[in-house]
Amino acid sequence: MASLQTLERRILALEARLAEVEGGYGDTLYKLHRASVKADLRMSKILNRLEIPDVSDDAVDTAMDEA
Repeated sequence: MASLQTLERRILALEARLAEVEGGYGDTLYKLHRASVKADLRMSKILNRLEIPDVSDDAVDTAMDEA
């Protein structure tokens, strides 16, 4: 059976590793959100250039409900 000190060291090591994992997760979410905003801005420019009206929020909600 592991000693209390060994278990404490393992817990500390796991907590340190958890901070690394969570940090990477936050960075990934930021990058995904940034890429999404960039794609939205590009699409908006294309739609404006071609004089195509954008979809409504209701249309988006309906499509998400059907998915």
